[in-house]
Amino acid sequence: MNKQEYLHRINYHGPVEATAEVLFDLHKNHLFCVPFENLDIHFKRRFDLDLRNVYHKVVTKRRGGFCYEVNLLFNWLLNELGFPSRIIASRVYKDDGSLGPELDHMAIYLKTDKEFLLDVGFGDLFLIPLEIRDGVQLDGRNYFQIEKSDDDGYILFMSNDGQTFTRKYSFSLGEVNASDFDASCLDKQVNPDSRFVKNVMCSIPTETGRITIFNSKFIEKNGQMKNEKIIASDEELLSCLSEKFSMSLE
Repeated sequence: MNKQEYLHRINYHGPVEATAEVLFDLHKNHLFCVPFENLDIHFKRRFDLDLRNVYHKVVTKRRGGFCYEVNLLFNWLLNELGFPSRIIASRVYKDDGSLGPELDHMAIYLKTDKEFLLDVGFGDLFLIPLEIRDGVQLDGRNYFQIEKSDDDGYILFMSNDGQTFTRKYSFSLGEVNASDFDASCLDKQVNPDSRFVKNVMCSIPTETGRITIFNSKFIEKNGQMKNEKIIASDEELLSCLSEKFSMSLE
């Protein structure tokens, strides 16, 4: 595992001191270079959270991953660069307003003179680290709030217009280890009710919007414009991944 190769993978060529400016640039670069995707599940390729295996997938093979993979790996990079970050557990809010199970999602916590929430493994969320504090924060595209919850944790809210906010996930700052997520990681790969089993996903932001594969559709958003194209087969899916995401599953 080589941090310079990782920095090259996320197209980062700037300073590497553990400063807020570097942190923000690393976070944004990661999101723009490493897609949120679950394609191994679709093609029935089992994976785990062994850090070297994740590094090989994301850095060497230039793939993406879902939350456990990419946040675990990004946290390693931050630690290698001298940032005092660590992984934390969160629970995602479902469409019906209920919370997912414990260890449903992995994010990153970092404390210096300020406290930050980082997340490069959720899909369409914040592009830059968020301060864990009261008040509305803007990442350049959307609005976010972090509020204390009744259980000494926090709730992350997101809004497109700064007026109407929806709950995205709850999180706590308790100590967790990567192995704590092993069972949940496996469940999301094999449980028929898992949204990762039910759906094919690959998504990454662009300078003007976002490109996404969701099941049989390729969706391209440019500002307020949205175009969709049907993906009719796995062959077309692989072609779309190569052409639009510069990604191969070989």
